[in-house]
Amino acid sequence: MTDAHTLDAYPTVGLHNVRFLADPGWTTGGDRLDRVPPAVANELNVAARERIRHPAGCEVRFVPDGDATVTVTISAAEAVNFRPFWGAFQGEEPVDIGPEPTDIELSVPEAIRGFDIEASDAGAFDPRVCRLRFEPWIPVALHGVAGDCRPPEPGEVPDRRHLAYGTSITEGAAASATHLSYVARAARGAGLDPLNLGMAGSAFCEPVVADHIAERDDWDVATLALSVNMANRGFTVEQFRERARYLVETVAASAPDRPVIAVTLFPYFADLCTDGDRERARAFRETLETIVRECDHGRTRVVDGRDLMPGPGLTTDLLHPGDAGMEAIGTGLASELTDALE
Repeated sequence: MTDAHTLDAYPTVGLHNVRFLADPGWTTGGDRLDRVPPAVANELNVAARERIRHPAGCEVRFVPDGDATVTVTISAAEAVNFRPFWGAFQGEEPVDIGPEPTDIELSVPEAIRGFDIEASDAGAFDPRVCRLRFEPWIPVALHGVAGDCRPPEPGEVPDRRHLAYGTSITEGAAASATHLSYVARAARGAGLDPLNLGMAGSAFCEPVVADHIAERDDWDVATLALSVNMANRGFTVEQFRERARYLVETVAASAPDRPVIAVTLFPYFADLCTDGDRERARAFRETLETIVRECDHGRTRVVDGRDLMPGPGLTTDLLHPGDAGMEAIGTGLASELTDALE
């Protein structure tokens, strides 16, 4: 895999939650939207190396010039759809894409053109900001942007960002759409811009993740949901303690004024089934609570995942939150984010 372009290859748009552009592999030309650079991805476990190249929380953003029509050319590794938003306002229909590059024409909807932003609540985004919001499960590539437009300016997007690391639950598994994940909901509720670093099935609290998050200067508050993947993949409690401690302390020490919120295991089958290993789940939760309590860096706090979501919010696998669960987590976490940033 080679570097196709640098991030400034598309000067008329903003690439949100994108840190690297790579050759897609499924089609000629274009740039796959990756959430971390290869120096980070290549040091992850094999599963995470693949997951982090999926566009959870990635967006192409732009503001058309007046009534201009903007043509964005996009492809995906497999058939999938994405949703255009105008600020916080959801587009009426999703857009289907696949391996063949597709031209999508977009202009400010007629009703949005007349929106009274001075007298109405538009949320944290200016409604003229077009946001192409991609689902987390299929890699996508940007091929071109034509038409008069520019990237959003400060004041048109939230001025603070929430970075979220975690498992498939963080990435958005089982949410009906990417904007219904708990990360998207929490950021919306707190008036923040979300940065999603969820890694389905592979959030193993690796040191390279800790170092990467600590080195970034584009977030104001971080949540670390740690980590049902380690509880379910045979890691010992001591292995979890060592890795989670390095992650929490490294991120917290990177900028002492940035709050870091550790989230313990959400309720799952270990808690809810007669043959579940409740003692193991308890040990993982208590270990993370101890790590945060003993952390003498920055502004750290811990939240019990069970307090954010009741068990009935899960899907039938008794692991992943459904839409109701995502809503509950998002609502509770929005309150925690707001409180942490005061």
